[in-house]
Amino acid sequence: MAVLDITKDLPTLFKRQVQATPDAIALEDETTTYTYTQLDQEVEALASRLRTYGVSRDTLVGVLLPRSAHYVIACLAALRAGGAFLVLELAYPADLLADVIEDASPAVIITHKSETDKIKAPVPVIALDGPVAETNGDAKEPSPLPADDDLDRLAFVSYSSGTTGKPKGIANPHRAPVLSYDLRFAVQDVQPGDRVACNVFFIWEMLRPLLRGATVVIVPDETSYDPAALVDLLAAKKVTETLMTPTLLATVLSRYPRFGTRVPDLRIIWLNGEVVTTDLARKAIKILPNARLLNCYSACETHEIACGDIRDVVDNDSIYCPVGPSIVPSHTYVLNEDGKEVETGTSGELFIGGPLLAREYINLPETTAKAFVPNTFDSTPGARMYRTGDLARKLPSGALEITGRVGAMIKLRGYSVVPAKVESDICQYLAVNQCVVTAYGDGLDRQLVAYVVPDEPSSDRPSVVINESGHSPSARRALDNHLAQYMIPALWVALDQLPTNEVSGKVDMKNLPSPRSSSPNGSEQSAGKDPIGLNDIAAIWEAVLKVSKSLIKAEDNFFDLGGHSLSLADLSSKLSRRFGFRVPIPRLAENTTLSGHLETVRAVRDGHAEEVQANLPAVLLSDATLDEDIKPTNTAITSIAKADTVLLTGVTGFLGAFLLNDLIENTSAKIICLVRFSDPEQDDQAGGVARIRRNLLDMGLWRDSILDRLEILPGNLSRPRLGLGPEEFESIAARVQVIVHAAATVNLVYPYAALRGANVGGTREILRLAAKGGATVQYISTNGVLPPSGEKGWPETTILDIEDVPKKLLDGYGQTKWVAEQLVLKAGERGLPVKIHRCGTISGHSETGSANAWDLLTALIVESIQLGYAPAVEGWRAEMTPVNFVSKSIVHLATQTQADQTMFHLGDPTPVDTRSVFEDLKELGYETQPLPWDEWVALWFEKRGSAKGGDGSFTVDILRSGMPTVEFLRDIVVLDNALTRPFRAVVERPKVDSLLLETYTRHWFARGWLPRAPSRQNALNRSKAVSVKGPLSGQVAVVTGASSGIGAAVAAALAKKGCAVALGARRLDALESTKRKVEAHGVKCILRSTDVTSKTQVEALVQAASEELGPVDILVACAGVMYFTMMANTQMDEWERTVDVNCKGLLHALSSTVPGMLSRGRGHVVAISSDAGRKVFPGLGVYSASKFFVEATLQALRLETAGAGLRVTSIQPGNTSTDLLGMSTDAEAVKKFGEPSGAKILDPSDVANSIVYALTQPEHVSVNEILVEPRDEPI
Repeated sequence: MAVLDITKDLPTLFKRQVQATPDAIALEDETTTYTYTQLDQEVEALASRLRTYGVSRDTLVGVLLPRSAHYVIACLAALRAGGAFLVLELAYPADLLADVIEDASPAVIITHKSETDKIKAPVPVIALDGPVAETNGDAKEPSPLPADDDLDRLAFVSYSSGTTGKPKGIANPHRAPVLSYDLRFAVQDVQPGDRVACNVFFIWEMLRPLLRGATVVIVPDETSYDPAALVDLLAAKKVTETLMTPTLLATVLSRYPRFGTRVPDLRIIWLNGEVVTTDLARKAIKILPNARLLNCYSACETHEIACGDIRDVVDNDSIYCPVGPSIVPSHTYVLNEDGKEVETGTSGELFIGGPLLAREYINLPETTAKAFVPNTFDSTPGARMYRTGDLARKLPSGALEITGRVGAMIKLRGYSVVPAKVESDICQYLAVNQCVVTAYGDGLDRQLVAYVVPDEPSSDRPSVVINESGHSPSARRALDNHLAQYMIPALWVALDQLPTNEVSGKVDMKNLPSPRSSSPNGSEQSAGKDPIGLNDIAAIWEAVLKVSKSLIKAEDNFFDLGGHSLSLADLSSKLSRRFGFRVPIPRLAENTTLSGHLETVRAVRDGHAEEVQANLPAVLLSDATLDEDIKPTNTAITSIAKADTVLLTGVTGFLGAFLLNDLIENTSAKIICLVRFSDPEQDDQAGGVARIRRNLLDMGLWRDSILDRLEILPGNLSRPRLGLGPEEFESIAARVQVIVHAAATVNLVYPYAALRGANVGGTREILRLAAKGGATVQYISTNGVLPPSGEKGWPETTILDIEDVPKKLLDGYGQTKWVAEQLVLKAGERGLPVKIHRCGTISGHSETGSANAWDLLTALIVESIQLGYAPAVEGWRAEMTPVNFVSKSIVHLATQTQADQTMFHLGDPTPVDTRSVFEDLKELGYETQPLPWDEWVALWFEKRGSAKGGDGSFTVDILRSGMPTVEFLRDIVVLDNALTRPFRAVVERPKVDSLLLETYTRHWFARGWLPRAPSRQNALNRSKAVSVKGPLSGQVAVVTGASSGIGAAVAAALAKKGCAVALGARRLDALESTKRKVEAHGVKCILRSTDVTSKTQVEALVQAASEELGPVDILVACAGVMYFTMMANTQMDEWERTVDVNCKGLLHALSSTVPGMLSRGRGHVVAISSDAGRKVFPGLGVYSASKFFVEATLQALRLETAGAGLRVTSIQPGNTSTDLLGMSTDAEAVKKFGEPSGAKILDPSDVANSIVYALTQPEHVSVNEILVEPRDEPI
């Protein structure tokens, strides 16, 4: 059913809407607002003037105006006067404008005074902003108005962009837009109160909302393609609907990853003008969950052809999204070369018939005849169909899919290349946001060139590195497995953004810069092997000056080529973003030639390295002096668990990602993340979120709930006040109670001078910030501040003397971290609470395998497996400290306010010999033969390093960039942790064994670094050998709290006795580790994420156990919490948590299992109580009360079910090494009652053994209670 009266013309339909909603807002631009009545009055007045110029049926009225209210008034007035409007774009060059006016012969042109000089033809002109109508023609007697049902008369004429030959004037009658709008209203209607922003395809969009009572919000020309300005306008104007090209939307989403929250009123987005990629669709759906995304396909000659909701048509297996079902299926034809319709699913050329077609191309009868051909499928006299030139196919779902352009394939040395396929793969497999692929050159010199807009790199989407000749070997390697060799572009050009046509909004292929296969004059000789060359600087000059870099010579002067002071500032910004360090404007002004700017950039990077290195002892002494103005007020140390706000640096790095995750999981604080930008601004926050999200996604850590706790602080460690303004610096200082400073520039090749800005200067500014507000600083350091240690590790008290630093610390990274430590220690001496955490070599996550892609040891192991040979180096030890252990230890130690020491060591004190590593790998199916180091290196270069066999391998690239020496492998720095261990005892260090290596190799395989997954065959054989029929064989146990500590130990102990186990805990990643240990005994095991405070989750765990393993015979309730608290300190949150977990959690477990046990007449309930359930301990009052509750509950259950076949056991452990010891935040209670006595405490396995004892007694024997304690700590 029609929404509009499709028998009437556009001015009649508008007039009816004026009568229906006279006082509603019809039109808004930057300066003016019109109600429907006011707009109607303006239209009527101008229409009357137009009729005096002889405007009547099919008379054209030229409109040469910016997108504004005047534009809409002019078009409506032309229609009401009985004529049609002619689109004259302000972006037209003078010659083109003259040609269009001559071709179309308008009766009058409506414009502004500022544009009248552009009109050279003798045509009457009305300047709407003039005080009186201005004309250069004679007035005529008005003609009679045409009938309002005359839908065959012209409505408007618009000219094609003229990319091929002469521009064509497309003449559309009223019938086309009237029917078009009605069909679109059936897809998505608009109503009074809706606010529709009109920008791209303005003439197509501006009238539609005015026929239904909505408000047209006009987007100015200069705003349409400025993402920042466009988003600001959409938000400020509370726009509910708009249309964008896919290129524009992709640009907006790239810059504003939280676009949906910026424009909460936006409910409808129409996409048109280009195909929509599946990647863009998925991204848009995620970022705009509450908006309807409509993919519309149209042409100026046909109006709408097909339209559909992207959510209904997106197909993850396709590169592009279908455009939805045909608007008028009976007039949509997909034909083969013989003009016959093809079968569903087959591609052919798309033809469109029906009543929405344009009338003609004015004054081009032959062109019209070629494009609008007789419709052999329609018996209506004179029926036509339009040849779109697009390839399409109809899908079984009814949707139409555009598959390309007729003749769009590139012919290259006998091959046919589809650019869309190449563009899609480049965006998928490289760090590229947008891409256009085209051909360059002629004949045998014809090559593919890729124009790319870079994206943030990740492990599976590496950067496109373009060398001086315009080639990218790294990109070729990344694409080698996905594209045929002839389809991989030979030349690459990086752009800040793809040029777009000012009229259509599509990618402007004509304005893509010409690629060059040679570098600017002098680049090869002057650049040497330095990664920054003249070609890099010339490319940025090109972007700033709009001068092709092929014309730029080394001796050219920036200002001679059109540069000025503002463009020099733009150059400074672009250079800083490109190279990752600030390039100051004054330095660029010193020598403004191209070669001079190259020298400036290199000098800034190196920090005058030679001069600094020559005076290194003096520089170290000076840099290690803490500024006098950093004077903290004496303040107490703050536990990170008590902090309201934490500042975290380094969050886009490997360790930083896990620190953020653990801070989110283990504190309730707001986490302010300092994210590096060359020139920080508040507008960088969206970019900061995107970088953090991308990093955490790569590590498998991201979930959207993190955003609730996250705050982005754009900054720069190398800048004074971290790049913040004075007020913002003071504001952050006042808010933050704890700073975790993990950021550093890590490079073992760069000299001290190149790293001092971020590593030394950044630490100094962090201390300055902390001193202002008295924040506690947790500084993340490295074992690199110490020299090689030999067999025995360095104790925590070791600090290298300054005179030994240049001699014993040979890399700039270790030297800068040593100076930074000195600054932290001196701040501590002045009263600032500080802690230093020295890390060793950080390896992947022990449970997920998530790896640091730049780790040298990983590269050596992976490449050894690839070769089948491993380096045989005497004394080479593998220090592999899993990142989750390091992160959890830092967060836990940051709660240990009672610890007197400042320095903590987190490296592995006993690194394993690499021979045992390769032996363990052999058990996993990766057999290698030992080979002396020099021979191994030679073989590697032959087979991998300099051969195609290694191309595309990330680990190959690491070793190509710097093969270590045998001395480097032998001389590792070992950190003894005797003083640290008591304070982080609750965080268990994973062992470097075959189980850990299996986790790592599985992850390496998943990332494509290894040719095959680890084999579990040997391990399974061992499991079968030891999996004898145990005393618990055939039984099923449910264990809560199974992710660590006693719960994990119990699960393994039960499996060893033959019991199938269902594991429940909140942390699935930790449960996976427990599950692997259980399955190593050859028993079945399942896991479920289970919070015991949720009855529903506990019931789901038990139900899953029953369905997948069998009826539950054993319940072991291990989940629990323990907090040291003083009763006088009223720690209500911790008390309530104690009751919820220890008491309610037990009841949920009992209610889910006991009824089934009783119905079967057998079962065993075991619950972890405590010796605090027998005797109240000071500092543990509420905890003791919860365990008295456990004891009472179990006693009642035991008495009430006697004779029913149920056994009930209470396990009462004393002091045990578990996570419970590190939960407390009441420093007073911990200090007074929680200090270790020095006695050897229980291991979780000790408790597990007691449970196995109770479970394996004869059926008639019930072990009711077991009190198990450290020998030297009896109650």
